[in-house]
Amino acid sequence: MLGANMTGHQKLKPLVVGRSEIPRCFKGAKNLEVDYDLNKKSWMTSGICEKWVQKLEKRMIAECRKIALVVDNCPEHPKEINQKLKNVTDFYLPQNTTSKLQPMDQGVIKNFKIHYRKRIVRKVITALENNQSRPKINLRESISEISKARNYDVTDRTNRKSFAKAGFFASNENSASAEDEDEFPLEELKKCEYR
Repeated sequence: MLGANMTGHQKLKPLVVGRSEIPRCFKGAKNLEVDYDLNKKSWMTSGICEKWVQKLEKRMIAECRKIALVVDNCPEHPKEINQKLKNVTDFYLPQNTTSKLQPMDQGVIKNFKIHYRKRIVRKVITALENNQSRPKINLRESISEISKARNYDVTDRTNRKSFAKAGFFASNENSASAEDEDEFPLEELKKCEYR
């Protein structure tokens, strides 16, 4: 699962759903570049989605931020969770509109998949050119390539264009300086209060 803000300069960690609670390839890994959860069929479930949204809520509370989360109308995205949230307001798209209104579906996901596959193919070609056997890509290596493709290859511009294609536009006063949004002084965070 992928997510970002409208300007694209703040990308959420991708969510990867696997089959094992602690895969062997994670042994010795201190930090994963993605959020990882499990399901026996490697599918998204409402429980996984709810945990992910609650984690996002905690992050927004810690950063003293309020956000709108646009979610497609999928049964795995539980609607009951929005009653418990303070800093994340979720907006569910109407049925059968995801392909037109979901910003991530307007080019971000496709772009991400192209870059991810390109990175994997590049690994295989490099190994073959060096007369090595074809590399076996485990989940840990795959997660590393997922993170690189998302954070370095999918540009902010791609995110902005996808949001615009879905009909989301930032007003001039809010979009004056997208780069400054990241530079939130620590002193300001400490002063945050909730009403």
